[in-house]
Amino acid sequence: MTRSDLPHINCPECGAENNSFANVCWICRRPLYEGEELVEAELVSPIDSPRQDRVGRIFGIWAFIFLALGAMVVGLGVYADEPGVLLPYLMAVTPLCIGVGVLILKGNQSENPWLRGIAMCFSALIVSAGAMVLLGIASIIALLAFCFMVIAASGGF
Repeated sequence: MTRSDLPHINCPECGAENNSFANVCWICRRPLYEGEELVEAELVSPIDSPRQDRVGRIFGIWAFIFLALGAMVVGLGVYADEPGVLLPYLMAVTPLCIGVGVLILKGNQSENPWLRGIAMCFSALIVSAGAMVLLGIASIIALLAFCFMVIAASGGF
């Protein structure tokens, strides 16, 4: 917003152009408004949070719980199949779970719709990236298991 976009009023004494929200003239320091300005306003009760925000928060909490449980179950499967891959799996999944949890819980509590939208966008991106990482890890494990089965079947060991 530039200076020309703001509404202006002229000082009655020196004629200087002032912003409409100024109380005194910026040149002569004369009060721009005579007397007191009385504004009548209706008392409005605070707006209750819509039910959708509450449902969204509950959905986000449950989504995070299921994400963490799913990551633990997959981690146990990785450990049972290939114990050496558990550490890289935990290094990839733990930050993603923490990031998603923070974004879901903090993003849904925001009053600003822009911040809420950005948080949900980042949550979706992090969940998608985490799913791709998990898919990549599962593909590598499946490829290793397949290679070992082929080598064992051909009598290579």
